[in-house]
Amino acid sequence: MVTSMLKSTKQKPRILFVDDSKTVRKSGLKILSNDYAVSEASNGKEAWQILQNGDSFDVIFADIQMPEMNGLQFLQKIRSMDDHRTAQLPVIMITGHSDSHAAMRAVFEMGATGFISKPFSDIDLISTAHSYLDLTRKMELLEKLKGIDRLTGLSNYNNFEEHGKKTLSISMRHKLDLSIAYLELNSFDQVKETLGRKAADKILTTVADKLRTVLRNEEVIAKIDKAKFAVLMPMTNRINAQIAVSRVQNMVNAMVFNKGDTKIHLNLVAGLTGTGLNNRGLSFDMLCMRANDALKQAINSNDAQVFNYYDDRIQEAVKEVPKEDVFSDALVHIIDGNFSKVSDKDLSSVIDQLEPFMEYAAVKGAKVQRG
Repeated sequence: MVTSMLKSTKQKPRILFVDDSKTVRKSGLKILSNDYAVSEASNGKEAWQILQNGDSFDVIFADIQMPEMNGLQFLQKIRSMDDHRTAQLPVIMITGHSDSHAAMRAVFEMGATGFISKPFSDIDLISTAHSYLDLTRKMELLEKLKGIDRLTGLSNYNNFEEHGKKTLSISMRHKLDLSIAYLELNSFDQVKETLGRKAADKILTTVADKLRTVLRNEEVIAKIDKAKFAVLMPMTNRINAQIAVSRVQNMVNAMVFNKGDTKIHLNLVAGLTGTGLNNRGLSFDMLCMRANDALKQAINSNDAQVFNYYDDRIQEAVKEVPKEDVFSDALVHIIDGNFSKVSDKDLSSVIDQLEPFMEYAAVKGAKVQRG
């Protein structure tokens, strides 16, 4: 059962292979295509256009000596990209006998991750690809554990939850106000489809920057889903929270993005809750659930710009959506190494559900050792 699930959900990692020699590209494609989805380009300029079109990859192989745009120039463009994930991709430079030590040193100083020499064997190419793909996955996992969203640099859900629980405890102890806002770019999938992934990522980083600009330093801002943000506002009552969220909405919704003759307007909607009279004694998770319910109600509204503050009527108005088996799906993605498909919130759910098992395993292991 588990094996069939793994086969159905596993996707091949993506490699971009760049070399001006058709023979070398054909050889690389033949060696790698069983385990990887390989795209090819004949020079740096062609490869750069592929990246500009929004295609994403896990590892890049690029020759140093190429016409139109050589490997050094291509690498320089990658490392200067605004897209944080692509800018940090492993780039393996393909070297030949004619490449000087000076050229290789320049490429290394520019940020090359490693080198592979022509002619390469099957095992050399496959092991190099696997090693650096493993490095990429471990880096992504570390980013999650560090509590940072790689694209925007904001907190992720794990970090937001950790700060939130501590802040709520302090707020309850000292009878201080605390507000939580959930914000989402409505219909963002359509925006991404129209503008492409790279432009969509740029919008998300721009919105993150706007949030940092408008909100106070003591407020924790997190990106908790693909186009969804959460804000923890200590010592902020309902009225001040609404004022802050309105300022954010006005700034973001005034932004216009163009593609040809098409103008794209953003629509940031929000749901709010806080430690008001009806919410005293609620857990942090319950407050987040109420903020999310208020957000759902706002999304279902016909207003172009709206936020909702949670009250008991919203609980009845929000439609119950059947729960997916988030735990199983997330666990399969983790086993496959597809960490990018596991949201911060789902990762937290997996850890929470596995914790009792790990505690039991630790106790059981200790008994076995004593025996």
